[in-house]
Amino acid sequence: MKKFFFITLLLSVGLTSVFAQQKSIEDLYWDYTMVRMGPAKRTEAIDLGLALLNRKTELKAKQIANVTYHLGRLYEERNQMDKAVPYYESSIKLTPGYYVPYLALGNYYFKDCKEMGAKINQAELAKDAVLYEKNLQDYKKFTSKTAAYLEKSYACDPDEKTKGMITYLYQSSKNPEALKTFDSRIKTLEEGCITLLDDE
Repeated sequence: MKKFFFITLLLSVGLTSVFAQQKSIEDLYWDYTMVRMGPAKRTEAIDLGLALLNRKTELKAKQIANVTYHLGRLYEERNQMDKAVPYYESSIKLTPGYYVPYLALGNYYFKDCKEMGAKINQAELAKDAVLYEKNLQDYKKFTSKTAAYLEKSYACDPDEKTKGMITYLYQSSKNPEALKTFDSRIKTLEEGCITLLDDE
């Protein structure tokens, strides 16, 4: 039974791929826009998004940016952040002012920061100075990267939760200077914010 299901799934994916290659790019993009926001159609939307990126030379720049972002979002909604991350990172390169992927990556990496912080505490309790210093340096680099994502998000869409996360990262990584210059960085980052991702 499992073998039959797997063969059926492979045939379905293969036929979808062939069908996507034969359709006009306009029709394929239209199909994608019809399903990209429907929770029940995530798998179909991902398949169409991937098919579109396989033909990205036929797409406009804004369409490529749109598909790239939504693939990240769709994978995140399926709890597959490992697959979402590269698309979110590409989305930021394609549309630097769009803050939503910054927030998604900031939230994702913040969880890793908390785990790294716990390792620092363990090394301190174990009185392992070498491990403590190594973990602290790794943590400082990672919190800096995470805070940068969260700061862009906060600059475009300020909220207390995000500001609290940023504050925690700088306090826990012993970086008071970053807190002092926070407001000036946010003012610079506010420029060029995009709140709605266009695709035409």
